[in-house]
Amino acid sequence: MFKLDTLVDVVALVASSKRERAVLWQDASNTWHPISSDELLSRVHTLANVFRSWGIVKGDRIALLAENRWEWAVVDFATLVLGAVDVPIYPTLTADQIALLLIDSGARVAVVSTEAQYKKLASIRSRTQLEHIVVMDEIVDKDSTALSSLLQTAQTSPADMQQWLRSFQVKPEDLATLIYTSGTTGEPKGVMLTHGNIASNLNYSTRTFAWNTDSSCISFLPLSHITARHLDYALFCKGATLAYCGNFDKLPAALTAVKPTVFVAVPRVYEKIREVVERRAGSKATLKKLFAWALATGRRHREEILLGRIPSSFRWRLADRLVFKKVKQAFGGKVRDYIAGGAPLGLETAGWFADVGIRIFEGYGLTETSPVLALNNAQNHRIG
Repeated sequence: MFKLDTLVDVVALVASSKRERAVLWQDASNTWHPISSDELLSRVHTLANVFRSWGIVKGDRIALLAENRWEWAVVDFATLVLGAVDVPIYPTLTADQIALLLIDSGARVAVVSTEAQYKKLASIRSRTQLEHIVVMDEIVDKDSTALSSLLQTAQTSPADMQQWLRSFQVKPEDLATLIYTSGTTGEPKGVMLTHGNIASNLNYSTRTFAWNTDSSCISFLPLSHITARHLDYALFCKGATLAYCGNFDKLPAALTAVKPTVFVAVPRVYEKIREVVERRAGSKATLKKLFAWALATGRRHREEILLGRIPSSFRWRLADRLVFKKVKQAFGGKVRDYIAGGAPLGLETAGWFADVGIRIFEGYGLTETSPVLALNNAQNHRIG
């Protein structure tokens, strides 16, 4: 893989990938639509030029208050290529909580997803340094700017996109993002991560995964968290397809429709899936007995699964056919790499999934102390 020095190199890789399905997005009727890498980068180019026309320069802060959607990536990339700093904010925060982050970061621009998010900012705008509020959805408000109107001013992308990206001279030591902690030990603190911090992790943390243009992932964990964002960057680098799902309730349908090859979730999602499997398995005596036998069979082959091997014994193959494959269908049926992040997975949960033929890796960011993200076999150990 090409060695990354900055996150602009991620954008450069997307620009050179010439993918017809770089991104998938879902409309109101739940139909999925592709966005090519050329289309994505054309929007990045346009928005970056708009930001520049507003006087945004290297080091300026741009806040992002939105659920996972294709616009998130466009705003993020447009900010990063300029050398500006994005400030992702959890969409569930209250207006007063958001005000603290905007004041502390000194954000000059905020990009929000919906009218509800816009109203939060409008109510506290006078307390902040905000000069522009951009809304992804279409709303009617004279004090906001529709993202669609900015993208309609699209200029033709430069003939040499790579040269355009290099022209901003973003360096590894330049600040890339401010990620605010939960505030569980006081007021939220903005963790300063440079381009080099994140790029270095991207160079090493996912080397063992064979992701390529046939890979796909549903991006539904909040991108205001470093694990989800890091994984999205890594997949962009490998030419994979990212399907954005901003509503957790739509995830089961999205898994069925997209059939991703990579799945990342917080431990609670894995725990819920386990609960559903065990509840259904216990609904009938025959199913309960079959599941208990399959689980016991899988436990005898746990170490093989954790080493990435497919057991060859007849009993395991039979258990896989009768039981384990049905568990994997809950994830869409084609997942090859399972990752947990956001909190400790727990050895007991990791072991149970290994017993049903699913090896889970653990990804996490130590944002309170140092910019680290690692992917490790969750059953063997956690670093940190």
